[in-house]
Amino acid sequence: MTMPSTSSPPGPGFVIGVAAATGIRRTPAYALARMLITHPGPRRDSETVESIEDGMRRLAAALRLGPGHEEPPVIGGRLLVRHGIAALDYGHAEYVMTVPPPSPDWLTLVERGAACRVCLVFAPLALTADQAETDAHLRDSFERGSVVWGTTYVRRRF
Repeated sequence: MTMPSTSSPPGPGFVIGVAAATGIRRTPAYALARMLITHPGPRRDSETVESIEDGMRRLAAALRLGPGHEEPPVIGGRLLVRHGIAALDYGHAEYVMTVPPPSPDWLTLVERGAACRVCLVFAPLALTADQAETDAHLRDSFERGSVVWGTTYVRRRF
């Protein structure tokens, strides 16, 4: 995986356009909170597929996410939860990324200390994508090495 030359996280103007979805993977042995981070694609005159992919790579670098084909690194306590609102500390000095309202089950799980697997896809994914299109996009992105991930948890102190 090639990271951009700059290590600074993207600014809030980029991050506000990022999409995040949460869910839970349940097995008989455990429950794992999940977060998928994507970008819906160019919506402003200044945005291109290339600039979005660069912003997503900068976001991945700031979060210290690892390649999707390797064991996900533990990236520290990046989740912030307060009064039912969740946010992700993506390394910016002043801003965090708010997470669309997760389910009460997801909130309860992470607040109890469960791990959350963050998965970020570089290539844009339309907000209108259905489950089949999302699955195909994820599989294609994984095969191209365009998926990164890491494991985080709720930070107990702000």
